[in-house]
Amino acid sequence: MGKFEDYNDLSAEPVAADPPYTPGDDITTREFFQSRLNRGVNIGSWFVLEKWITPSMFPDNGDDIRTTELDSVQIAVDHYGGDIEAVRGRFEEHWREWITDDDWSWLKEVGVTSVRVPIGYWIVDNAAYTEGTPFEEFAEVYENAWDIFKEQVLDKAADYSIGVLVDLHGLPGAANTDELWSSDDLKLKTINVLDFLADDLSDYDHVVGLQICNNAQYENADEDVQKEFYFKAINAIRDVNKNIPLVISDGNNLNRWVDIIRDTEAQLSEDAGENVSLGVLVDTHPFKCYSDEDKERSPRELIETVNDTVPDTDKQVDIMVGEFACVFSSESWDRNDDEDRDDVVRAYGNAQTAHYSDRAAGFYFWTYKFGYGGAGDWCFREVMEKGAVNSAFGAASDRFPGDREPDSDYYENEFNERFNASFEEHVNYWTEQEPDRDFEHWRYEDGWRQGWSDAQAFDSFWHSELGRKAAFKKARYDEYVKEKGEGDDVMFAWRQAYDRGLQAFLDARWKAFHE
Repeated sequence: MGKFEDYNDLSAEPVAADPPYTPGDDITTREFFQSRLNRGVNIGSWFVLEKWITPSMFPDNGDDIRTTELDSVQIAVDHYGGDIEAVRGRFEEHWREWITDDDWSWLKEVGVTSVRVPIGYWIVDNAAYTEGTPFEEFAEVYENAWDIFKEQVLDKAADYSIGVLVDLHGLPGAANTDELWSSDDLKLKTINVLDFLADDLSDYDHVVGLQICNNAQYENADEDVQKEFYFKAINAIRDVNKNIPLVISDGNNLNRWVDIIRDTEAQLSEDAGENVSLGVLVDTHPFKCYSDEDKERSPRELIETVNDTVPDTDKQVDIMVGEFACVFSSESWDRNDDEDRDDVVRAYGNAQTAHYSDRAAGFYFWTYKFGYGGAGDWCFREVMEKGAVNSAFGAASDRFPGDREPDSDYYENEFNERFNASFEEHVNYWTEQEPDRDFEHWRYEDGWRQGWSDAQAFDSFWHSELGRKAAFKKARYDEYVKEKGEGDDVMFAWRQAYDRGLQAFLDARWKAFHE
């Protein structure tokens, strides 16, 4: 099923997304959701089951090898003697009860702005894409799955003003195996799934993005094959949804995909004669508990590497941390110098969330909760209790105390003081460098004011912050050039000033609430 019939007929020529806001208009609610910095959490084993999170969904089975969604539904069919209706009832009960209103309320209270919800192709459009896959014989189990997803995830999140990142976690053939990447038929099916999702999700203002795949293959990966698939998928999506942010996996090579997106957007911009964006974020999962290299380091040594996780792209490419945790390997813990374990975990988690808040467009802890106690540093609720992520999360009354809410005069005074100091420093520096050159310093003021204005606009949206800085800054730059023209080799001043204005507002806000 699907409107595309031949993978080879799909164009892989990159196409641009719509700007992240409408030039000349106020930022809309949808645009705030799509571009704010999302401090989030994954909700694992909800619509993609994993035995280590919800073992109760794997009844009467002691086989630790059978741990996936497909295993679960097969085990359930055996458990219920082939009674598909009973299996469907059990699965639907899980989908409706795994996250309750109490969960949503708690997430809102601790400052979670978005949830990343992994889904499998088997639930999309109520199992419409299972034909020819291992899930075809179980399609009846999922005949209401997509309706329930929209009811229990999209509608409930909207009730609490929480964004949703829809993560196509389970692809036909699996993104981390050769099966998907070597099969045009499976890649075509995936694109048809994504096309449906992009169209169906377009009615929801609080959907912050659509993830094209999770954990793409990196060993023996063919970059050209993956790149072709990504661009074909992006093109199909843009045909029905011009503005939804799209997320691609870095395939465990973040710098490679940052370069690909940056170079592609540069070529598109050159061809178009203006800055354009693909509307793509590159997703990375910086766990430090798997590689042999990480296992040879102590926890404190690994904490020292946190600030190298997300590279500074000079706001040319937006990066998202789709999964992170506070977990070290047992080998690393063996190297711990008798330091209190919880103190180390707190240092690690807070270093991560502080770094991601500065460099990433969004970040999501893995995972929210487990179906049993003692999940430790994989569990968001447990690390919250330890104070291990409070550099980014915490009660609203602590983050933004109501009795310290500043008025407009405060921000006007802070703007004048901070801008005047920054402008004077800029002018003095460049006057000293080249006294006879006209640097058009008024452009610095324009950029600074725009950066401050954007930061203040996002703050008005529940004290949010701009996250997709690359996409937003490119659009603002184009809007500015169309209005005031492009100076002769002086536009660096506008670009630098925009960044400084953004940060200056955040510094002023911090001063108001915490100094």
